[in-house]
Amino acid sequence: MKPCLSVLLAGVIAATFATTAAAMPAAAAVEQVPGVYPMDCAKWKDKARCAALNRDIKACKDKTDDEWRECMRQPAPTAKFTPPKPRDCSTARNKERCEAHTGALEACKDKLTRAEHRKCISGQLQAQAPKKN
Repeated sequence: MKPCLSVLLAGVIAATFATTAAAMPAAAAVEQVPGVYPMDCAKWKDKARCAALNRDIKACKDKTDDEWRECMRQPAPTAKFTPPKPRDCSTARNKERCEAHTGALEACKDKLTRAEHRKCISGQLQAQAPKKN
């Protein structure tokens, strides 16, 4: 009885490996060279940034090491940034805070990028904040 059981077990194992080998896609057998591949932008919040990174990856694919890093660090063309419009402070719950924010918006309206604008607003609001003792 035991030889029959071992033959059956060997047959199940062989069938499992045969099914696994047949189920493997042909593309998996092709070895990929190391490097960076374009990303799937479906799950990105900023689809334009993902597309820009993919373009940079394609443009820099033939470079290596330091040349690749320099190629990828080129600043991406920035999208036109429009600063937010000041709010109507007459209906605000905290009028002092609203007026401080409106003043900061007015002082930072000449900033060209979102990052510069946010940094400027933060600096303006911190400068206007009363110091606690």
